[in-house]
Parts: sequence; C-alpha cells; structure tokens
Amino acid sequence: MFTIDKALEKEYTYVAGEFDVVVVGAGHAGCEAAHACAKMGLKTMLFTLALDSLANLPCNPSIGGTAKGQLVREIDALGGIMGKIADECAIQTRMLNRSKGPAVHSPRAQMDRSKYSVRMKHALENLPNLTIKQAHIVSVLVDEELTADGKSKITGVLTGTNAIYKCKAVVICSGTYMEAKTFLGEVINESGPDGLPRSVGLSKSLRDLNVPILRFKTGTPVRVNKNSVDFTQMTRQDGETDIPPFSYDNEMNGVKVPSEQIPCWSVWTTPETKQVIADNMHRSPLYSGVIEGVGPRYCPSIEDKFKRFSDKDRHQIFIEPMGENTNEMYLQGFSTSLPEEIQEKMVHSLPGLSNAVIQRNAYAIEYDLVDPLSLSATLESKIVDGLFTAGQINGSSGYEEAGAQGIVAGINAALKVNGEEALIIDRSEGYVGVLIDDLVTKGTNEPYRMMTSRAEYRLFLRQDNADSRLTPLGFRVGLIDQERYDRFTNKINAIEEEKERIRKTYIAPSDTLKELLESVGSVLPVSGISIAELIKRPQVTYKLLAPVDKDRKELSDDVVFAVETDLKYEGYLKLEQDKIRKFKELETKVLPQDICYEDIKGLRIEARQKLDKVKPVNVGQASRISGVSPADIAVLMVYLQTIKHSKTTEKIEE
Repeated sequence: MFTIDKALEKEYTYVAGEFDVVVVGAGHAGCEAAHACAKMGLKTMLFTLALDSLANLPCNPSIGGTAKGQLVREIDALGGIMGKIADECAIQTRMLNRSKGPAVHSPRAQMDRSKYSVRMKHALENLPNLTIKQAHIVSVLVDEELTADGKSKITGVLTGTNAIYKCKAVVICSGTYMEAKTFLGEVINESGPDGLPRSVGLSKSLRDLNVPILRFKTGTPVRVNKNSVDFTQMTRQDGETDIPPFSYDNEMNGVKVPSEQIPCWSVWTTPETKQVIADNMHRSPLYSGVIEGVGPRYCPSIEDKFKRFSDKDRHQIFIEPMGENTNEMYLQGFSTSLPEEIQEKMVHSLPGLSNAVIQRNAYAIEYDLVDPLSLSATLESKIVDGLFTAGQINGSSGYEEAGAQGIVAGINAALKVNGEEALIIDRSEGYVGVLIDDLVTKGTNEPYRMMTSRAEYRLFLRQDNADSRLTPLGFRVGLIDQERYDRFTNKINAIEEEKERIRKTYIAPSDTLKELLESVGSVLPVSGISIAELIKRPQVTYKLLAPVDKDRKELSDDVVFAVETDLKYEGYLKLEQDKIRKFKELETKVLPQDICYEDIKGLRIEARQKLDKVKPVNVGQASRISGVSPADIAVLMVYLQTIKHSKTTEKIEE
C-alpha cells in the first residue's frame, strides 16, 4: 500500500493539489458523485481516463426503462443531474408498462449518444467547486497510522504521471475499466470499453489494502449503418409525447418531451441465426473457458440466450438509433463475443439486415470490482476509512444503477468530510435504497440489475412520486435550492388540497353523469356520491368527470396524476404503509457493531458466519442477509432484549 510519504520517495513524484473529495472515473456514477460533492460546497476533483468519453453510453444509448426509469427520477428528486441531461438529449421517449398499474410505469428515452456526453461535460465544467482532469489514477494513498477501529484512512491518490492529489475522501467509480480485457472471438485486448484505455494498478492498490476484489463480465452488441438496413422488413416502434420529462424541475417548469421523435424498430432472429451460433459455439470465449468473469443473467449474450433457453427458436432484437447526426444503429439484445466473421453471418441472418454494414463489432469485457459486502449502506468501505465506491465497481450493471449509487456515495463523502450525519435511503424510501441494500446486504455473484420485482413497496415507490419521497432529503443536504423546494411544496399542497376538495364534493345523479359513466362501462349511482368515490372506480378518471365538477381549478398534469393515483389505490397504499411501519420497527432495532456472533447461542453456524461478514447495523438488515433464517432473527431479538435488560440492571445497581 502507498502512503503520501512513501509515494513521495518515488523519483519525480510531487504534490499537485489538495481537495476535499477526489472522484475517480467520470461515467454515470462519477458524474453524479462529483456533481453532488461540488453542489454541496466541497472542493472536488473529478478524474477521467478520457475527457471526450465523459458520461459515455458504451452499450445501449438509452436512459431509463423498467425500474431504471424510477431510479432516474429518484436521482433527479435528490438533486442529481442525469434526468436533466437526458431530457436535453432525448430523441425518443416512451412510458413502459402502460397497460399495467402505475406501480410499474417506467419512463425510458432513447439518447443522442454523443450529445449526452457533450452536454454532461459542459454542465460539469461550469460547476463551481469542481475541477475535471484527464489522468490515470494508479493508487489510493492512506495514512501510515490506522484509525482507532483498525482501518486504513484515505489521504490522497497517485496518478500514472507521478502526481499526488491530497484529499479527505475518495469516491471510486471505475465502471468496467479496472484491469479490463475485451474479447472478440480469439482476439483478446487489454482495453476498456469502446477501445478506450483501461485502469491499471488501482485494483492492486485496493487488494493491498485488503479490499476484496471480484471479477465480472458484460458485453455489447454490434452497430450497423442505417443506410444498409431494409426497414420494410421490420416492425416500427414510435415514441410517445404525452409523458413527463425525467426531471421534476423540467416538469414543474412546463418543459415537454420532444414532439418530433426518431423511431426504433424490431425483428426476430431466424433459424439461420440459431444455426450460425450453434455451429460456432466452440469459438465463443464465454464457453471456451477464456472468460473468467461472471456475466449478467438478465442481459445475456445472444449465444448464451440460445444455450440457456434451448426450447426457444427465436429471440427479439431491437434496432435503435444512436443519435440525430449519425447513421449508427444499435442492435439491442444481440450482444456477443463470437469472432468478427461469425458476427457478420449472424447479423446478415436477421430480417432487413442481410446487407447490413457493421460499423462497430460486438465484444465482451471482463473487469475487476469490489465485493459489495465490504461496503456499508452509505457506500463507504468497511475496511478503508474515507473510501467510497459507486456503480459497476460495486457489482451492478446499467447507467441508472450507477448514477443512483453515485449520488448517494457523493452525498455521503461530502457529509463525512463536513463531519455530518450520513444519509441512508432505506428500502421503503426509494428504489435507490433497494439497490444499495441488496448489494451491501446480500452481495451479488453476477452483474446486478434493478427490477420492479425487487422492491417490496413498489406501489409506494412510483416514478411519479419520487419527489415527494426524496426531494426533502435533497433539500436537507443542499442539492435542492430554496426556489425549487418552494415549487415542490406548492405541488404537494396542491395535491393534498385537491384530494380533500373532491372527497367533500358530492354529485347528484343526473343525465350528464349517467352519460359520462356509461361511456366507460360504469353505472349511475342511485344517490349522491363524492367525486373521490367515483374516481375509485376502475373505469373512471379525473378528466372524465370535468363536465360535472364545476368548482374544479386548472391543475398541472403531474398534480392530476398524483391525485387520481392516490385515490384509486388508497386502500392498497394504506396496507403498504402498514407494512412499511413494521419494516421501520425492525430497522430501529440497532445491532452493536462489536457483537461476537460466535458467542450467541441458538444461531446456526451459517447465520453466524454471514452476520459476522456483513455486520448488519440493525435487525431489519440482518433479516435480509442470505442464509439468515427467521429463527435466527428470533434469537437475535432475544439477545437484544438480554443486552437491554443487563444494561437496565447495571443502571439500577449504580
């Protein structure tokens, strides 16, 4: 391991600067972390291996999607930047799962890839307190003396050009770059994504500090030139213009999604595709044993899909634009690490792509990451004081998962430097809480992807109400300014006032009401009824009742949606809130960090080992650890009662 004194012993090493927080890596996690620290007033340095690839979208050029859209809105609700930049760069927008309930409605937008990177870079370059520099960080530096609890303590970072930057906290957001290798058939390159330089040395530096390191794999599909594509053989998918932007700030200011949007397309693989893959499976690094890292279960390569789902004869592929000023089209669902000449045959076997010109070949990438079980819920290392990690280095996949971790890690790094209480978002408060809790409590043996099914309270954690859940937190830490917070409180007041008004507004049966209700297959009530009760009917909407609701004020779309949703699902929301209250009770039962689980009689051996490794902060977290049973939790509860009784007895005796 390196200390600043030891680093200075190297020839030509020098101290280049001093900062409060250093962020390593300028992907989606790094951008959010740096943005948060700088906005909170800390002197922040953001390092990137390649300035022109800041906030790069190396895989799918889109933001949002199922569960991921909720994460983007939560990032924005906290005061992050991803949603605003995505709104500026969207070329197609859609609300996924519209045919289902509001709990799983998820916004998604196709991005102009190059524009997104440029806009993010420009926004961060103009942010006070933030310095951005292209440099290769090869080591973290620590104090020679350990802390009182036996941890190493961050003091700075060392670059590949022998420059030392002193700091009080480091946030590492290395993505898929640490000791990365790319695979294209038998061709293996020591490279990061998109042919960019990889990170070398940083992983060893962490290992030397006893930070546990894992190795994962992911991949990306080919890109083809749209002039070589026959779209007449494909199914067209147009965007939607009646959905809100990602940013609540934009929504409150009346900013709309683009009215002119670029279409996406879809096709299905053919028997020929399947045969080409089957004939060449032996040349896939994934199955030849060349790739050591574990790949994502929920986003497998096309050869892995045919291998795992051998009963399926075909798989759907989406052809998506990469931007307004490029001919590149992205083949979502068609990632592969098969050789270049095999990729040509695979692509040409698809409808409309028989003459497609490949502009970028697909590849798999393998990389080092930190075992997330070595992190606390603040995303600070349990081993190195002042070291935070966020994004794919923590075992997740996806830009949105990275951004969500980035803003939390950035906030907590800033709070730590300022000596303030950490921010922990729990599972009942946001998808970001579910994401982080899953990673640091359960760990992951494959790239983790956020899904709505992972959230127990998803009816409460909707994409439309992320501001009501998280904006007060963003305001508290300083990422939301007073003007925006005032607009937010006005919105919340408008929602509550309207719900109260329509609960008290009764309508008598009439021909007009009868006609309105019959138009949606509902029946006229026999006596007067409140508007709130009518809205609870599945077919009836707030908008439908406008002709019979004479005292109605003009309200914005977001307020109307919240009013209608809260009323329609009022009963379910009350049940969910009861579950949340019970969940909170377990979260308040704190587990001392010096507990010796080996000494607790009644705990199973597996539970003792898992509890000792994770060191949960409360009973709620302990209950979610894989390998800890309800019986083990009952033992813990008895143990806590015993401790409490012992302390009470000691006080009485004193």
